[in-house]
Amino acid sequence: MKKTVIKLFGMALVLAMAFSCKDAGVKSPEESSLFEKRVDPESGVVSYALKYGAPDDNRQSLYFITKSMTEDGRYLVFMYTQGNEKKGVGPRHLMLADLAEDKVYDLGERRMTPFIETRQDYLVYGDNEKGFFRIDFARPGEEKKLCDIPSELSSLGRITRLATHLTLTQDRKKAFLDVSLDTPEGRTRYLQGMLDLVSGKWDLWGETEWNCNHGQLNPVDDSLAMCAWESAWDPLGKAFQDSTGIYPRMWLVRKGQKTLIPAEARNFASHEIWDDDGKGISWCGHGWIEEEDCVYHMDLATGKQEAWAKVPGARHNNCSPDNKYVVTDQAPETWWRGCKWRVAFYNRETGKYVWLYSTRDELMPRDNQSKLHPDPHPHFVMNGRYVISTANNADGHMDLYITPVAQLIEMTK
Repeated sequence: MKKTVIKLFGMALVLAMAFSCKDAGVKSPEESSLFEKRVDPESGVVSYALKYGAPDDNRQSLYFITKSMTEDGRYLVFMYTQGNEKKGVGPRHLMLADLAEDKVYDLGERRMTPFIETRQDYLVYGDNEKGFFRIDFARPGEEKKLCDIPSELSSLGRITRLATHLTLTQDRKKAFLDVSLDTPEGRTRYLQGMLDLVSGKWDLWGETEWNCNHGQLNPVDDSLAMCAWESAWDPLGKAFQDSTGIYPRMWLVRKGQKTLIPAEARNFASHEIWDDDGKGISWCGHGWIEEEDCVYHMDLATGKQEAWAKVPGARHNNCSPDNKYVVTDQAPETWWRGCKWRVAFYNRETGKYVWLYSTRDELMPRDNQSKLHPDPHPHFVMNGRYVISTANNADGHMDLYITPVAQLIEMTK
């Protein structure tokens, strides 16, 4: 018995040392040679900017519902475009930074925002013609084919979108798609459903006459997704609002069923996102009255809606895993692709906020807007330890910022 205990203790010690070595090998953004320290001149907030490429190149975080960094902090996935946009840029590539090796790998041109498995260190992406693939971060030069585009979709016409941003079921075997395709008859169709990434089987959930996009599965309920009528300002959306009195942005979607979520406090909503625990959703209610803008939240079980972050001009938001804090970007003046931006951290416990970075002058002029979707898209990573965002620069390029959260909590006490 004594020998068994000693043996088990020894095995546990070896495992502990192995995990310790693994953790020790991963450098934090504060330590990695891939980053340099930046201090905002107004707020004093310290961030770390990714240095990859030439100073004039563009480094961007992923779309805000997709976490750009793995939970252990080793891998960062980002978008990279060579060149200054005011002078001309090349194609946009998906990149992988390894903070254990201080190396960056080029994952090639990618149109779709991929799904990042933050605990098992891989991504899944789709190609409108070739199908779906997986890349393991430990072997970034390889990709594994998962399945083809189902014939039920490809036979209908030319696919222009498989998914706005990819989300997978909890077992990572299926993907929710918000498909857009052009038929030979010149009609655009919008279909929603689930694709089995193992068998390639397509399960149609529904079809809309309007552009149903920004689809995202609930993190803990594979039978529930949320979609957006993003172009609700078009004639079809205006007709809907005239007849119902409701701005029809947010929809809960199940197979064969769609339920509209009216924004109660203000009849406007944009850029909705699930809480990490799947129990609620938050969105920005910027609309047209800037002084009333803020981030709203709805509890899924009770339907209760309330203001969660009173930050004027909020455009995109993300809540921390414990829902105590909110990050949001703000266009302090008129919005366009390449307008002025700043990013706020809001402490729900104190009602105070601080700017991660203060107002940046426009990236591109309004009469020559950016083609790179330069919105900051701030989001929490590593269980709320850091915030990742894109920082525009007035000289025509963008930086990726990683900002430690502990200082933000201290600043908003």
